Amino acid sequence: MQELIPIVAIISTFGTSAFVLYIFLSSRHKERMALIESGQNASIFKEDQSHKKNLKYGILGIAIGIALFAGSLLEEYTMFEDGAGYFSMIFLLGGLALLLYYRISSRPEEMI
Repeated sequence: MQELIPIVAIISTFGTSAFVLYIFLSSRHKERMALIESGQNASIFKEDQSHKKNLKYGILGIAIGIALFAGSLLEEYTMFEDGAGYFSMIFLLGGLALLLYYRISSRPEEMI
C-alpha cells in the first residue's frame, strides 16, 4: 500500500494541472466565440508584444541571481539559519526589481 502513495501523488498532480489547463482553455474559447457571435471586435484579446515585458523579466532575473549570491554570502558569513538568507534576499531584491521596473515603465514612451 505504501508504494502506491507516490504514484497517486504524481498522477493527481499532473491530472489536476491538466484539468485546470483544460478548463482555462475551454472557457477562454467560449468567451471569445460569444464575443464574435455578438458582433463585437475580438481584438481586445491580442496581447501587446512590447519590449517592456522582456525588460521586466530581465530585471527580475538579474535581481534573483544577485539575491542567490547574496543569500549564499549571508549564510556563509553570518548566523542565518539554513535557507533564511536565500529567501530574504530573493524577496527583498525581487521586490526592488519590480519597483525599479514600475519606475521605468511609468515614464513616457519617448524617454525610454
